[in-house]
Amino acid sequence: MKSSKTKKILCVILASVMIFSIAGCKKKDKAKETEETEAAPTPIPVETTTVPAVTYPSYSGPLPSNDIEVTWTESDIEQKVMYASVSEGEFLNVRKGPDTNYDVVGTLTRNQEVTVVAQTGNGWYKTFDGFYVFGDLLTNTPST
Repeated sequence: MKSSKTKKILCVILASVMIFSIAGCKKKDKAKETEETEAAPTPIPVETTTVPAVTYPSYSGPLPSNDIEVTWTESDIEQKVMYASVSEGEFLNVRKGPDTNYDVVGTLTRNQEVTVVAQTGNGWYKTFDGFYVFGDLLTNTPST
């Protein structure tokens, strides 16, 4: 008899130990899940807008003749090749006149050559085909 009672007690003890073990594992999993949820960054909503792209032709000259009337002073210079000095991926606008108010007719990329024949009083260069580029963005040698 004693052995039967002992077996029952041992079975109850083992069953209890198993139940507590399983419950403990579930608590650990739940605690870990809570930690991960709390540690995860909250996503920041991002609003995107679409800006229409304006594409100008790459300037390689000669372009059709410029139809803008010259109302500014230009000094003829010896014809020379200069280079667009803009950052990689940026463009230097070629315009109908020597100011940002004039229409863009094309663009120069970094180190692209342009032949200039005159300079205006406000720092713009006239290209061999009668258009204008801003002098501060031109150099005598290509950028490295």
